[in-house]
Amino acid sequence: MDSHFLFLSNKFSPTAGELDEEHEDYINPGLFALELADFVEASLKARGYKVKFRCQEDWGHWLELDHAGKYTLAVCCGNAEDTQNGLARHRVFVHPDKPVIRRWFRKIDVREDVEKLSSAIRSSLADDPDISNIELEEY
Repeated sequence: MDSHFLFLSNKFSPTAGELDEEHEDYINPGLFALELADFVEASLKARGYKVKFRCQEDWGHWLELDHAGKYTLAVCCGNAEDTQNGLARHRVFVHPDKPVIRRWFRKIDVREDVEKLSSAIRSSLADDPDISNIELEEY
C-alpha cells in the first residue's frame, strides 16, 4: 500500500513557535510541520475529510480523522531534511500503514480507508505547483 510520501517544497517553513524552545509549538531541534499540517488539513477538508483531533508530537504533527471505522485513521506530517538547493524534503504518511490491523483478538481490514486517504493525499500533493519530486518512502 502507498502510505508514506516524501516530496520537495519551499512552501512549508518553520514558524516562530517551532524555532523557540520556550514556545508551546516547539517540537524538537530542526523539526517543523505546522504549515504542512495546515495545508494537509485544508486539502483533505476540500476532499470531504474532517480532522477531529490534532496535536504536535516529537516528530511532527498528528491529524486524526473523523470516520466510521472503529480504529484510528490519521495523517502524520513532518519535515525530513534540507536540500542543498534551498528546498526542504517533507514527509506525509497515513496511519495505519498496513492493510490489516489487530484490535484485541480481531483482525480489521483497513485497506479501503487507507487507500482512499492515500489517494487523496497524493492528489493534494500533485495538484500543488509548489510541491515536486513526490515519491513513495520505503518503510
